[in-house]
Amino acid sequence: MYKDIDRLMKKMGISALYAEGSPQNDATMYYLLRGAHISAYYVKRRGKRACVVHSPIEREVAAQTGHRLISTNRYNMRSIFERYRDPVKARTVFIDTILRDLRVRGNVVFHGSRHMDNSYYLMRYLTRLNRRIEIYRSTGRGVISYARETKDVAEVARIKRARNGVIRAFDRMITAVRAMRVKKGLIMKDRKRYLRLGDLRSMLTRTLFENNLINSGGMIVAQGRDAGVPHNAGRDGCAVRVGKTIVFDIFPQEIGGGYYFDFTRTICFGHAPKYLRAIYQTVKDAQDYAFELLSVGKKYRSIERAICDFFEKRGHPTFLSSPKTQRGYCHSLGHGLGLDIHESPMFNLLKNNADTIKRGHVFTVEPGLYYPEKGFGIRLEDVVHINSRGQVQNLTRYPRQFVIEM
Repeated sequence: MYKDIDRLMKKMGISALYAEGSPQNDATMYYLLRGAHISAYYVKRRGKRACVVHSPIEREVAAQTGHRLISTNRYNMRSIFERYRDPVKARTVFIDTILRDLRVRGNVVFHGSRHMDNSYYLMRYLTRLNRRIEIYRSTGRGVISYARETKDVAEVARIKRARNGVIRAFDRMITAVRAMRVKKGLIMKDRKRYLRLGDLRSMLTRTLFENNLINSGGMIVAQGRDAGVPHNAGRDGCAVRVGKTIVFDIFPQEIGGGYYFDFTRTICFGHAPKYLRAIYQTVKDAQDYAFELLSVGKKYRSIERAICDFFEKRGHPTFLSSPKTQRGYCHSLGHGLGLDIHESPMFNLLKNNADTIKRGHVFTVEPGLYYPEKGFGIRLEDVVHINSRGQVQNLTRYPRQFVIEM
């Protein structure tokens, strides 16, 4: 949580944070600037109020951050950039001017979205220019990543609002399809045209937008064989067929940048073969089992391993026994969710994965089985929040119904 930044800085031996960029394409800047849509420079000394250096024309938007505000006019920014022909050197001098003015010294964390060659040049020149600072070198996740992986009440509320929009979109799409007729195994959207996967995607997208959500990361609407490849987005031109698995993975973000939700249901319109019903039940049982394993202090890696054991006992390959498998359970159990669709913590089998469940974590639980050569894939995904009392809360709370009657 944002309020933990000072505590984390002290724990990690960090004297100050420096970050620059725009919230529109950088989740860390969105977090630090509290959603204010400005390009700015953020500076925070440990134990001190954060400062935002901003353009004078953005002074009123900058005020939305709640931080101490400093106009770039204070540093004669234009004169600095006109003094040096090398733009990287000019930027370095400008950064150094800010750091000296704000009395920054010691170990400093730097954040920014830049080309790696420019970043190396800038950091090397900055440390030569200013001997009072050292670049903090993290061997693991950064301080902001640790802060972001736990969510406060306001953040969870925004994730829930995104959930509400997703549920409305999915419900409306299902209702619309159920009103259509079936002809020779195909769903007809009118007397002459059959329904396509692209039509389903359009229905969902339209309702999501009406609920202030946008598919900034895409959407999966994949049927049959394509559903058997975990991140196959699906082919819009394919006709929707009864009795075929369709994986709907809907993960929109608040318009303008902000929090995501992540929702997956696998359905068959009309009917489903008996063998697919059995596979669906196995995936559903695996998700229920995963819920039972969740508790504060539990290692994400150990839960991932337990789910692998669960599937292998039922005859399905997993990464535990077949690290290169592309069938069976070939997708991790889940991931953290927030300002990025995939963020810390993570479920995986990596030996160096030390992530443990903590109060404030928000993450997905999404077991699945994938068999493209057999023409199907099945995944179920819910979002879980570990509240301040350590209780496991399922934020999705949506039925897991496999067959949608027509």
